[in-house]
Amino acid sequence: MGGNHQMNTSTQPDRAGTRVLSLEEGHKLLALYESMLDMARTQNWERLSEIERQAAAIRDTAAVPPNHSQPEEDIDALVALFYRVQALDREIRGLIEPAREDARQHLAAAVKGRAVRNAYGPGLGGTDG
Repeated sequence: MGGNHQMNTSTQPDRAGTRVLSLEEGHKLLALYESMLDMARTQNWERLSEIERQAAAIRDTAAVPPNHSQPEEDIDALVALFYRVQALDREIRGLIEPAREDARQHLAAAVKGRAVRNAYGPGLGGTDG
């Protein structure tokens, strides 16, 4: 995947103070995003959150200046990995947002029901005795 991409390959941080992940880190990140997509598809939100924390830890390493330069031959592979991670992230978000909205609506209904019970007594709007 050649092209006009510019990525930091030196041992110094780029203008934003970040560095490029290693190819190994990129592959780990991709595998985590693939697992996150699987968890989103099965609505296993707790496990998705755990995996996301692992992915964040890898992403956070990009904020630390590297001890070595990035091999030039890895740059194209990393670009391809990052495009795949971005596509997976969009798909994951597409699955998360409807579930998040559903949870928000359920929470709002529960809060409203509690407010009604508090205002008018426990016999209204719920199963409280």
